[in-house]
Amino acid sequence: MKGNNCSRAKELLALAPTVTSHAEEICTVDYPAPDIRGFQGGCSDGARYYYNICMHYDLPTQEHNYSRIAKIDLKTGEVVQWSEPLCLDHANDATYNPHTNEILVCHNKPRHKHLTAIDADTLTPTRGIDLPVPIYAIEYNEARNAYAVGLSGTWDYRLLDADFRLADDKICRGTTLTARYTKQGMCADDELIYFILWDGKHKDAEDFQNEISVYDWDGKFRGIIEFDVGVKEPENLSMVNGEIVAVCGATKPILYRLTPKSKG
Repeated sequence: MKGNNCSRAKELLALAPTVTSHAEEICTVDYPAPDIRGFQGGCSDGARYYYNICMHYDLPTQEHNYSRIAKIDLKTGEVVQWSEPLCLDHANDATYNPHTNEILVCHNKPRHKHLTAIDADTLTPTRGIDLPVPIYAIEYNEARNAYAVGLSGTWDYRLLDADFRLADDKICRGTTLTARYTKQGMCADDELIYFILWDGKHKDAEDFQNEISVYDWDGKFRGIIEFDVGVKEPENLSMVNGEIVAVCGATKPILYRLTPKSKG
């Protein structure tokens, strides 16, 4: 799966503050067992998609929490491997680092400052990582050898270096234009950072609209990408070989390829 949707998004947002997009279904992920509670964060290595399936998520005690990660072949849409049950809490977002071949899972609630690294070949945990700031989303960019992270409880984001230290003192402030939405996952390319947003509080409203808010690595708000998958909840966003891939669903996760286009 190759394309240049990211370049297209940049071109369109330079011309208008809001653009739309076409959502093309790639595949639906089957669950490994009937006792599913939901699905949360995921990421891609370019050939496969790794998605966290929450088998049981029980706040606030966390005593019975466990998840399984599905490794999905993006050419066939088939699940080629399942992890064993893992304790990843809410597992709100994840990113892939090709240098370490690890999936880095953002725990979010209740351990906002914690990541678990998962070996992408074996789908087994390799290490735990404590962060300097609380986060709900994370994305690694290979060209910059750095991470962008969404800060818990805010619309803001910060940058971390390759060793998960704060890259600088700057807090990139989020726009108030997206205050009505629920924040979900994030992704990035070499120039832009994308946050996927769920308009679930307004499912019955005439102006219901899921969106992606777009920024750059310097902290500037660049615009909005609208997308339509009905009232399916968007959970996760990834960059796959220049394509923007969103995971949405109501009962099972569905992977969509999003192609930005002009609203005109």
